[in-house]
Amino acid sequence: GDAPLGRRAPQIGAPVEPLHRVSGRTGNFPAGSPEEAFEQATINAEAQNRALLQRCKMADAEYHRTNPHVKLVHGYREWESLDSLFLTMGPNPLAMSEEVGPSVCRSYQEHQTLLKELSKKLPNPKSPADAQLNLELIKMMSHEDPSHVSAALRPVICKDPEEIAESQSMAWCPDPPIYAPIRNMHAEDKETMRLACYAPEQDAMLGFMDANPNYKISEDIWGAMDHYKSQRSMMVPKPVRSKRVKDDCIMA
Repeated sequence: GDAPLGRRAPQIGAPVEPLHRVSGRTGNFPAGSPEEAFEQATINAEAQNRALLQRCKMADAEYHRTNPHVKLVHGYREWESLDSLFLTMGPNPLAMSEEVGPSVCRSYQEHQTLLKELSKKLPNPKSPADAQLNLELIKMMSHEDPSHVSAALRPVICKDPEEIAESQSMAWCPDPPIYAPIRNMHAEDKETMRLACYAPEQDAMLGFMDANPNYKISEDIWGAMDHYKSQRSMMVPKPVRSKRVKDDCIMA
């Protein structure tokens, strides 16, 4: 007969894994709505602005001297508070490196042509003759075919936010997301992802005093003799010493 209800044999078969849908969208707005596209454009704009700010700091050699929260007293830096000190500490540089850092990122495939890229920079054509003139200008400045389509994998945050806002569409962003190796990305996109991890109060480029906190020029084998070497350098003009008459006298 049949086994009692409490003693039924377990069903034997392959384990069934429940389906978990992974989405690359925030889910704050309906899928495919203009609001969702505006939200992604805002996210991209914020990330790219953070990266642009770090690029400006790296190009400014005097940035460390103009920090309003730090002052230099007798060769030592003094922060106005511990919070201002901790705010300057960004992510560990090793954690952002390609060797030990993340190896994949959310990506999309971008199809770009030179004509499409420069169309916003050229005057808006009023007639077919103007469009042909713009095309000839592009051909004069570039040896590539303006209509040649190039495909590349790019990080999602590197998508132009203005283009997202104009199209009001998220059809370009794969859902479920596609993850691609970071090593296959363009160098500029990889740098944008790395610099976007820094807050505006942080600095992506370590100062010399941060990288060498115990440095003293008096203990440096090259720096200790800096003044002496500059005096002996051939690039430093030496004082002209006039020759005395008695220097030639053998009896002096």
